Amino acid sequence: MPRFHKRDVVRLQLQTAVEIFLKKINYSAVITLAGACSGILGPLVIRAGKENFDEYARRVYGELYGQLPKRPTYSKHITQILGIITHKHLAGDESDFIELDIENLACDALIRAMADYSKLYGSGEPFVTAFFQWVWANVDGAKIMNDYLSTPYRIRPK
Repeated sequence: MPRFHKRDVVRLQLQTAVEIFLKKINYSAVITLAGACSGILGPLVIRAGKENFDEYARRVYGELYGQLPKRPTYSKHITQILGIITHKHLAGDESDFIELDIENLACDALIRAMADYSKLYGSGEPFVTAFFQWVWANVDGAKIMNDYLSTPYRIRPK
């Protein structure tokens, strides 16, 4: 039976997610793929001794609000905000209908996964570069950079 490293699984999923996203084919599929990737990448980043996206977001929340949320609770919160849980589960008391800004959630779910991917493997692969260029052009990259530069060092990504 063939063996695969999780990074290879994630790379293929992210390549597919980026292609689907950039071609505007299926934003729900992007959310699902990006969510699955984050489920693998988050622990891989931690195993590498680095700060993953969820931990960074948790740390920023703690700095802004003076209270550091619990890890699993905050990761679940992020997963809910990004619509990933909505794409995976239906609780017994939930409505059959959902309201989601699916295009923006797909972008945000990809940003989360790509942040962890690039932290581990760099941003030189064509699909990574293509996505980050799209984000720069379509999500006001200059403003994001200015916001980053004005962020205190203690809450910048590690």
